[in-house]
Amino acid sequence: MTLSVAIRLRLSPIFELNCSFEAPPGFTVLFGPSGAGKTSVLDCIAGLRKPDSGRIAIGERLFDSAANVNLLPAARRLAYVFQDLALFPHMTVLENLRYGISGKNGTGLPEARELLSQFGIAHLADRRPGEASGGERQRVALARSLITNPRALLLDEPLSALDRATRTKIIEDLRHWNEAHRVPIVYVTHSQREALAVGERLLLMESGKIVARGAPAELLSGEDWE
Repeated sequence: MTLSVAIRLRLSPIFELNCSFEAPPGFTVLFGPSGAGKTSVLDCIAGLRKPDSGRIAIGERLFDSAANVNLLPAARRLAYVFQDLALFPHMTVLENLRYGISGKNGTGLPEARELLSQFGIAHLADRRPGEASGGERQRVALARSLITNPRALLLDEPLSALDRATRTKIIEDLRHWNEAHRVPIVYVTHSQREALAVGERLLLMESGKIVARGAPAELLSGEDWE
């Protein structure tokens, strides 16, 4: 299932978001400098911002200004992982995941344990997030989002605070998960190294617009973006 986006949104008197793209199953990297509008695009897809006009769809319309369609974030069945992981510090890792699927702590146990195992953090099940490393907490946040069986995954610079080896391992874990589920993953970053490691396709964004699209190795070759 492909995520289709075509939106316009004036964010200030001098800055307008005006972009369109399609993200098929797999990794699509939304790449560009800070302030290019990358996070605002994710917010529009997730339903946290309402575009002035346009259309967002994945199997069904999530937003369509012409048809007056604007689904609430919870109804869009998308997973959004922020740089700030927003894990519940008073809950164990297992409770965090079970809350993600049900809003309660009494269901979702088999699914939660399976995802913990897939992401190599089964040993953390009964620990609180504060007892885990940064990389482990990031795996918990990803697992909590994926347990909802989303139609698409939105990632906003989720690995920027981690070292290179940890980032590489988490990307591998996420890639293995998506081999089985095949959903669109829109991955926002301004790190050239991350874009090259993650991306199957890359959208280069500047000043609210997509200015180039193609393979990461082709678009980023010889450029100093960091």
